[in-house]
Amino acid sequence: MSQSVRSGRGTVLPVALLGAALLSTGTAGLAFADGTKPQPKTVAPLSSSAEAAATWAAHQLDARSNAQGDHGLTADIVMGLASTGTGDQIAQRATTFLQRNADQYVYAAGKGKLNVGGTAKLALVAEIMHREPWANELTTLVKGSLQKNGRFLGHATDTSQQFTQSLGVLALQRAGGAPKEAVDFIAASQCKNGGFPLALKDKPDPDTCTPHTDATGMAVQALFAAGRTAEAENGLKWLVDEQQLPNGGFADPSQTPGKPKTEWQANANSTALAVQALLAGRRTSDANSGIDWLRSVQVGCAAKDADDRGAVGWKEAVADGLALRATAQAIPALARQPLAHIDGGNLSPDLTPMNCPGGNGSNGGTGSDGGTGGTPTKSPGGTPPAPASGSPSPEASTPAPSTSATATATATGTPTSTATSDTTTGGGSESSTGSGGTSGTGSSSGTGTSSGTGSAGDNASGSLARTGASKAFPVAVGAGALLLAGSAAVVVSRRRRSDDTV
Repeated sequence: MSQSVRSGRGTVLPVALLGAALLSTGTAGLAFADGTKPQPKTVAPLSSSAEAAATWAAHQLDARSNAQGDHGLTADIVMGLASTGTGDQIAQRATTFLQRNADQYVYAAGKGKLNVGGTAKLALVAEIMHREPWANELTTLVKGSLQKNGRFLGHATDTSQQFTQSLGVLALQRAGGAPKEAVDFIAASQCKNGGFPLALKDKPDPDTCTPHTDATGMAVQALFAAGRTAEAENGLKWLVDEQQLPNGGFADPSQTPGKPKTEWQANANSTALAVQALLAGRRTSDANSGIDWLRSVQVGCAAKDADDRGAVGWKEAVADGLALRATAQAIPALARQPLAHIDGGNLSPDLTPMNCPGGNGSNGGTGSDGGTGGTPTKSPGGTPPAPASGSPSPEASTPAPSTSATATATATGTPTSTATSDTTTGGGSESSTGSGGTSGTGSSSGTGTSSGTGSAGDNASGSLARTGASKAFPVAVGAGALLLAGSAAVVVSRRRRSDDTV
């Protein structure tokens, strides 16, 4: 055999070894000149939309386990965690924060002016988290605000709305049963077309009231919980026939008055509340369509910033300043839990790690069942943010907070210039319409004092979802494989030279 042929044959093997080594490291060990990594043509969704959203939201809480001092938003996150059955450590700490700092919130409008919507919301949280002594005190305050006509009203100038009334009924229903007159008041407020208004009147007029998507979602949940099926079913019919869009989402037309339905845009908050109402009424198919839309606006595994994965955007899959409120509202809907069904009594201690196969994926995913996922390459999010020094601990040894009436309830909203009111999960802020939302975005929850709490937040424990393998590991594996291939090439080459000289 000629030297040229032998030399060529000797070259083939090291090249093959080199190629095999490159293949064995996978794309994780490769990088282009600009530092980016090649992406596969097909990508996988998050394995559990609800748990991913809960993990992301929990990591936006600060070191004291609250959402930047926003009590209403913190309460939403607690209920979200409970709905997924995860994150007990964080949920307990956040609930303790709410309990200990209730004083400054229960009378947000001034001394002696009870914010009954916020009180009812916190009563619901206390019941979900089985804080019975505190829950009993909160429900006592709610009952004390009930007027003769069945309306919950905190003080003479209180502008309580449908969220206030619905939260009151939901909280008292868990505490042995809501007063009939309170349930009747919701039913009497129903508009002629089946929807429910946001603003309440002491003497409702079905012919002149203006139905509201979010308010209807809340009212229907309260009515189902109290056993008023007929009125609740009519509300569901209005939601599906009049408000659900072809893409499965729900819009708040009050944000675009006068525009035809073809120009409405679905948003996460309205959709989540409608989905919860549909689930309460066992309208599974319509609820699935809404859940699919929520998943379509969830930041998935393909996000450039791993810390954003799991967030639910308000109208699109982006973790911007509206995402935290949207996510907090969406979690129970993604978990298929109406407010009346959430129970935080047996949560797993830790958050669920984000599950992104190979560190890549698509925004949201497919299917209303949470999608499918692969084996996580890392487990971020399993450990909740550690409490700050001196912050409340969920342990039984934690001193009990004050049990005085002034320290047992928390309002969910303080008036702001952007009308940040409790139009999705909080009740009774001082806004006359309650339709402001975050940064003037209407129904984007607006469950607290901050008009623009962002998704960035104070990430006390670092990143939420660094789902890829450690950067150093694939590089090391690739380098080792390349060295082995190079060594093999040298050995083979030397043997070929020896053969040629014989």
